[in-house]
Amino acid sequence: MDWLQKYIFPAEAKTVSPEMVRIGTRLAALEMIESGTTTYADMYYFEEEIAKATREAGLRGVLGQTIIQFPVADAKTPAEGIARAEAFIKAFKNDSLIVPAIAPHSMYTNDKATLLACAEVGRRYDVPVIIHLAETEDEVRIVREQHNATPAGYLESIGFWGPRTLAAHGVWVTDEDIQILKKRGVGVSHNPRAT
Repeated sequence: MDWLQKYIFPAEAKTVSPEMVRIGTRLAALEMIESGTTTYADMYYFEEEIAKATREAGLRGVLGQTIIQFPVADAKTPAEGIARAEAFIKAFKNDSLIVPAIAPHSMYTNDKATLLACAEVGRRYDVPVIIHLAETEDEVRIVREQHNATPAGYLESIGFWGPRTLAAHGVWVTDEDIQILKKRGVGVSHNPRAT
């Protein structure tokens, strides 16, 4: 959590631009092609640039426009981020290589209203919703203190989950959380090495 809040978010505030995202995606695409990867999931800013670079590389991507509660490079408010996500979804909805998605960053970087608005966009356009979930012990501790629940349990309590949801990480889920995710048909990209 310290790494994310003290280093990554501030660095992104200074460096993220459409050009940086485009160049980074091209480099990542090269690495994926060399490793045999054909399809990947992503959530970031300026997702339309990522989609274009992914398509140019001939890769497939499930790509989510990030929504976050504080000002970022491509959206100053969550409402602006959601509007960008809707435009992105409309632009790539029928693309043969790109599956557009909306991606509320996490439940600890978005308030309840924003989380529910993102889930509604996913349902309305029938696209995936991508969210970080139970990535760190700190996240779980904070959510327990604030909501007396696990991250998965809190999102269940507000009606966030849907069958086209992809939860990234899922490192610190409980047996009860696994049952919630299974019941709701949530996919999990379990990647503990990234945490």
